[in-house]
Amino acid sequence: MCADTLRVALVVPNVAAYTGGMERMMKLVEHSASAGIAFTAFLPDGRAPNPAVGAGLADLERSGRVGLEPLGPGRIDARSYDAVGIPTEYWWGPWKRARKAGLRGPTRIDCQLLPYIGSLDLLKTARIANPGLSDLVRLPFLQASRFSDGLAASAVQTAACIATVRGLRRFRENNVLAISPVVAKGLAAIGYRGPVAVPGCPNGIDREPVEASLRPDVGLEFDAAFAARGHPQKGFLDLPIIVARLRERAGRLRVAVCGGADDPRYEVRFGRLASELGVRENLVRLGHVPRDELYLVLRRSRMLLYPSYVDSFSLTVLESLALGVPVVAYDTDAMATIWARRPGVFRSPVGNPDALAALAADLLADGRLDEARHAAIRASPGLLAEYTWARAAADERKFYEAGG
Repeated sequence: MCADTLRVALVVPNVAAYTGGMERMMKLVEHSASAGIAFTAFLPDGRAPNPAVGAGLADLERSGRVGLEPLGPGRIDARSYDAVGIPTEYWWGPWKRARKAGLRGPTRIDCQLLPYIGSLDLLKTARIANPGLSDLVRLPFLQASRFSDGLAASAVQTAACIATVRGLRRFRENNVLAISPVVAKGLAAIGYRGPVAVPGCPNGIDREPVEASLRPDVGLEFDAAFAARGHPQKGFLDLPIIVARLRERAGRLRVAVCGGADDPRYEVRFGRLASELGVRENLVRLGHVPRDELYLVLRRSRMLLYPSYVDSFSLTVLESLALGVPVVAYDTDAMATIWARRPGVFRSPVGNPDALAALAADLLADGRLDEARHAAIRASPGLLAEYTWARAAADERKFYEAGG
């Protein structure tokens, strides 16, 4: 595979949620020309399962950056590509559809997270920092307790994760990319022993909207912001507890909440918690906001509260730091491995909302937030230069060409 232009069949996952992995897929397509990649995106049943993905791919097709085709048995002629890209850790379904449809080429699987469980960071709440396969027996009980998924459903998810990761052994080439060392560590803990590619630049950030948001001298409107999917894995149900404890220390408090619940039952639980703890008026629910508006909300916030249990990289943390907004987060492997040494990052034990609230209250009281904000703004140009989508696309091409 040494041609100047690399022809890649991109098998779009049948995933309804607009996850960080889906956003990464869209951005790699948008910037594919800079790496000499010509993508043809194959849609399940001829349409994107997510409206935002469908609209984005249609725009990219109109601009000539991707071809769109339906995927299904008998829908396409058998053809060969330099690589068949599967941009999800839920690889089994897309891989089967691609084979049935006659797509040929080396399979390349991007693991954004561990399938079904996201990461192993939840085990830290049971004092297991470096888990092995035998420790996964604890995971369903922790999931049922923290995420309210039910013990049976949590056990099924854990078993499905192990089976999906072990299933990667069917490939004899260098087929697997882990978005970060955190994911590579998780795959190894579950028992995958094959080669794994880890890109030097897994994600990027668009310079123009960040710089546009940095130009105005905005005032501080919010004491903190939360910007994530409304799922327990992202700390959505920890947030009311954190805000209640923080209010006890800080008094008056306004916290912007960007994003909506993934499931109505999570919204019901969030609302009930907020009412029981008396913090409904402290939580300013903004819902889903466009990227430029989100950046302004973050800029108007003294810090980002990020009590996520599941991460492999975190675009939200990258965006917040690039905007000069300090981050107060659970100490997941991603925070410890990727972000800990960056100015403006403060960590507390995973799954301890009281500790995170106490840390945030101390920061509000002792002036360190202002110092961290100035340090993060000074470091912003370096982040924008380090994490570009052109670099991410170039690393993706290396994976397509050579694998792990």
